[in-house]
Amino acid sequence: MGVKVGIIGCGRWGTVHLNTLNSLKKMGTVSEIHACDLIPSKEVDLTGLIDSFCANWQTMVESVELDIIAIVTPVETHCELALQVIDYCKVLFIEKPIGLTQLEASAIISKVEERGGNLLVGHILRFHDLINQANNLISKGTIGELQRVDFSRITTRAPPKNPNVFDALAIHGIDTACYCFGEIEPVGASIDNLSFNNKNQPIHARISLEFPGAKEASIDVGWNGDLEAREIVFSGSEGKMIVEMKNSNSIKLLTKEHDKSIVIENTQLPLKREWEYVIETLN
Repeated sequence: MGVKVGIIGCGRWGTVHLNTLNSLKKMGTVSEIHACDLIPSKEVDLTGLIDSFCANWQTMVESVELDIIAIVTPVETHCELALQVIDYCKVLFIEKPIGLTQLEASAIISKVEERGGNLLVGHILRFHDLINQANNLISKGTIGELQRVDFSRITTRAPPKNPNVFDALAIHGIDTACYCFGEIEPVGASIDNLSFNNKNQPIHARISLEFPGAKEASIDVGWNGDLEAREIVFSGSEGKMIVEMKNSNSIKLLTKEHDKSIVIENTQLPLKREWEYVIETLN
């Protein structure tokens, strides 16, 4: 039997979640999809994707018993929502970042543990087939010891309504570096370049990170770029790998022994893999 899922927040990314869940519903993995948003007119746009729509989360959780609730709202709402809705689900899925501060993150984690539930924060690149294949090759020592990660995510798109390049883009690069270095955290950070829009909101940043063992990462992210750039370079003691994230299913491997592309067959969208992982936590 499929799971019952509730989505809080039906903006651009929330709608992507709903489309992904709808594809899983067709496969029988999901049985019901319920959604809520503060803008009632969103219901019209979601016709055919959901089983019910509410203008607030309280009505949604009172109407149906949910297995999973996903919070896909602005980050400043995450903590307050999470602390309330955890009582109404077995698994809580919060889009990144979990909160605005370490205090908020700690409060959410403590509440989930207190309730005996499960929590997943949506760091989607951990479910990207190319990154996971690169990470497997790193673990096997294919490029020697990983020493540096260079992450670029520059888009030609205009910034969103209330842009924050750190929460929206840089966090992907930071988490990818932590993940591929073996789940270690940086010991130092500096911002080498930072640009703002006319409302003094950050829209481009270049960040340098230092990790234990003389490892380092460079994160270059932003909107309004002249060219689209979506690339991750993993440099090791014996070679490097280049992962082109845009319209690619291969990894470029460069070592003394190899200069080749490794093709990844049967790739899936990372959000689908992420949701499959979330659902598996119920089993």
